[in-house]
This record gives sequence, structure tokens and C-alpha cells, in this order.
Amino acid sequence: MRRKDYYIQQHLLQLLLASVVSLSIPARAAGPTGQQAALPDRPALVLNLVVDGLDREYVEHLMQYFGEGGLKKLFGEGVVFNNVDFGTSLSTSAATSVLMTGASPQVTGITSDLIYDPAQKRPFPAMYDPATLGNFTDETYSPEALRVSTISDELKIAGAGTSQIFSIAPEPSQAIILAGHSGNNAAWLSDRNANWATSTYYRDVPTVISYRNRLSPLSQRIDTMTWQPSAATLSLPLIPEWVRQYPFKHTVGRDPQWKVAKYKNSPLYNAEATTVAREYLTQLALGRHGGTDMLSVAYSLEPYLFTKYADTQFETADAYIKLDRDIASLLAEVDRTVGLRNTLVLLAATPPEPTGRREDSKWRIPHGEYSPRKAMSLLNLYLIALHGNGEWVSGYYGKYFYLNRDLIKERQLDLSAVQRETADFLKRMAGITEAYTIGDILDGHAGENPQALRRNTSYHTAGDVLVDIAPGWEIVETEFSDAYTLNDISLVVRGVIPTASAVLLIPGVDAREIDTPVDARSIAPTMARLLRIRSPNGASLPPVKLK
Repeated sequence: MRRKDYYIQQHLLQLLLASVVSLSIPARAAGPTGQQAALPDRPALVLNLVVDGLDREYVEHLMQYFGEGGLKKLFGEGVVFNNVDFGTSLSTSAATSVLMTGASPQVTGITSDLIYDPAQKRPFPAMYDPATLGNFTDETYSPEALRVSTISDELKIAGAGTSQIFSIAPEPSQAIILAGHSGNNAAWLSDRNANWATSTYYRDVPTVISYRNRLSPLSQRIDTMTWQPSAATLSLPLIPEWVRQYPFKHTVGRDPQWKVAKYKNSPLYNAEATTVAREYLTQLALGRHGGTDMLSVAYSLEPYLFTKYADTQFETADAYIKLDRDIASLLAEVDRTVGLRNTLVLLAATPPEPTGRREDSKWRIPHGEYSPRKAMSLLNLYLIALHGNGEWVSGYYGKYFYLNRDLIKERQLDLSAVQRETADFLKRMAGITEAYTIGDILDGHAGENPQALRRNTSYHTAGDVLVDIAPGWEIVETEFSDAYTLNDISLVVRGVIPTASAVLLIPGVDAREIDTPVDARSIAPTMARLLRIRSPNGASLPPVKLK
């Protein structure tokens, strides 16, 4: 079947489905008078704002320092989900895939930002695809690894291919997840050359990207760019006086290994992404095509890593205040070009990273050093003592130990038995609090929340044994220190709660707060219901009814 015919057929099916849904869903009460109101019509634009590491507590503490048109508007006028549960700590890519697909990482195939390849003994980005080419970069990515449809894919199908779908993100995997399989374009900031880059998988290359790379390239501006606190941040009452008198000043610098990473980890990136998004709205006429378009923008509020001090509360507060202004300017542009009354806005946070800077030794916080390289060496010696000479351990990555399955098969050993021996040995090591075999994980017998760990684990990408590192322990002597990692920075493990906030600003739907836990997999079906389209094909939970 030709692509055009397929889209037309799907569009007709969507129209029929929308008619059935509109007849079967009861109208919602509009207020105390008892009058009924139908679900709002499908909007002209969907604006997805995904903020890595946004903490509701920071939003509450800083609300009085925000303007009226940004975070204060979204949290004050939207439907606020205070407790969106991801089950376990997830990477940015994995969490974004849950939000956009309504499916768990076990189903989507995206369990981490980087996927370890035991054969090549190194990690690769989740969306790495050598069969494609890059535009404005030599990086090669595509959504082939994403096994299910996204909300953007379903919107494209519902519009018979007429919807315009674009995404902007700091990293390629997140940009591609936001654009989906059927999007027009996914753009990210390349670590290699500081260009706005994209993939030849997508047919469109926005002129906004081309012009910015040629006429105002970030690579020629980034070296001297600095991040300093705003006046509002300097007025915060909780800031120590010595910090107020000697405020920070972070310069990106010329170091080719770290300059783009420093830039992305600061509000400088958020401002650049907002500028690009505003140009998308005006130059691509998003929301003005007669159908429903989608623009997704990813931001970052993760703690700044490139400082001399572990305490980065001052920098984090400034990042929130600056992001509020960025979001306010973007919403103002949406209102000017499309109208917020014609726009569905999703602001979704991803859980914080389970690592942070090590505290200064003067505070005497208990800590230790955990070396994966030393652990692999000791484990290999232990397995040699049990089963004879050989390289029994293929590698370590992301708290997983990978065993040499070819050698285990060659020696005619039982794989599950060797995995159990490995777990029993590792859990006795200093710095490791627990170890689980992949069998225990998939059987739902591992961790404090075994079912969540199970659904967030994919057998095809996981290792043989997963370990829990003790809080406060620093991971040292890691095997990899390339462009994809930050191993030159001392990070320690921290305990995190795998929940985040989300806000839906919906035309015609009153503001409210939902404090009961909401599974993160419900966000995509909820958006699909509001848009009157099908849920993504991997979605397994019903939508939240916003009556």
C-alpha cells in the first residue's frame, strides 16, 4: 500500500473512532450548576515541554520570584499531577520514552541513555544507527530502536500525515523520542561541533537550523559565553551572604571535551533552545496548518556539575528563575501566533539523576570509593577459582556486570547458576549493598519495588547481574572516559525518589491539583484522549479522567 493511501485510510479510521468516543464518553459537569460540557475540540498546537530534573519543591520555594507568564501560569492554571510515578530511577531517554509512549522501558526497548554492547565492550547511545547519516554532524541516529509508537506518531496518523511534528533537545536520543518515527524533524545540539544537528532519517531540515548553523553558529560563540546569576537570584533570602557578595561566574571555555557539556548543563542551553523554538513557531507556521501540529522542547535543570563545590543550590535556583523567563517568552510567542486557547501544553519533568557531586571532606559525611574495574578483576579471579582459567567477565556498565556467555556455553555451565554465583560474590563487596541476577529481576523477585524494576528492565539490553551501590560512595576507575560520559568528574551515588511532576494546560478544563500517585504510563493515554486520537500502541494503562 502506498504511504499516502495508508495515511488516508488511517485518517478515516480515526474520524470514525473519534465519533464513537464522543458518543460513548459522558459529558463532564461544568460546575455546581450541573450544566454539562463536552470535551474541548482538538487544538491547533500541542506544545510539549520536558524538563530534566525539575523539582516541584524548588518551584514552590521560588514561585514568588517567577513572572506571571511562565511556570506560575502553568502551575496555577493547569491540571497539576504532583506525583507522577516512574517506578524506579530512569535516565532522561528512558523517562521521556515512558511519557511519550505510555509504555514501560521493557516494552519500548529504551532503558537508558547509553546501551552497553558486550561484543564490542563499550556503550552506544540508545538511538545509535550506523545505517543513517547526520545533517550538520557525523553522528548517526534514528528511532529504529524505539519499538512502539509515540503520541506524536499517533497524531501524525490521525491527521493523515498533515500534522507537522518537530522536536528540540540537548541530546539526540531524547530529541528523536520526542519526534517519534513519523515526525518531520528532530534537532539536537551536537557534542562534536556545537551545531544544531539532525538525522537524514527525517525528511525535513528546518531552515531555522540551517541558518543558525551558517549565520550565527554556536561554535563561534560558545567559548566566551558565561553564566552569572540574575538580580532576582541575588535577592533570594536563603542565599548565604558570602555567596551574595562573591557570586558565581561560569565560563564555558575552550576545552573541546567539555565545553558543549558545560553549555548544556547551564541555563545558556535553555535560552538557546527557547530562541530556536520561537523561530520554529514563526517561520514554520506551526499551529496554522488547519490540523494539529506538535512542537516538543526539552530543557534541563539538573544540578551544575562543573563547579569547585558540591553545593549548587545557588546555581540551581538561578537556573529555575531563568527557565521561568524562557518558558514565559515561549508561551507568549505561542499566544501571539496560535493562541493559548488553541493550544494543549504539557510540562513534564523527568526524575532527578541518582548521582551528585561529592561533599567537601570537612563535613565528614561517610563515603567510600567503588571501583568497577577492581570489582571485575576480583570477580574474574573468583570465577577462575570455581571454573578454571578464562575471561569470565565481559564488562561492566550502568551498575550491570556482563558475563562471558560464550565461555560459559563452551564450558557447558548453567548460565543461571553462574549468575547466582556472581551475585552472591558481589553482594559481599564493600560499597555494594545488594546484587540481583537478571533472572530474579524478570521474575519479579528483586529490589524494593520488584514489579517496577521488572517493567523498567529489558532482557535484550540488560547485563547478567545488577548491583546497588551504597549512598555516598564514589564510583571511580570506570572503564570508559569518552565523549559519551562524564567520568572525569567525581560523582557519588544518592538515593532518589523516582517521581516527578507534570502539568497539562488544557483549553476549557479548570485548574486543579491531583495529589494521588499517577503512573507515568498514563500521561500519553491522557493526552491521546484530550486530542481524540488513539493511544500509542504500547500504552497499557487507561487515561486519567479529568472531569
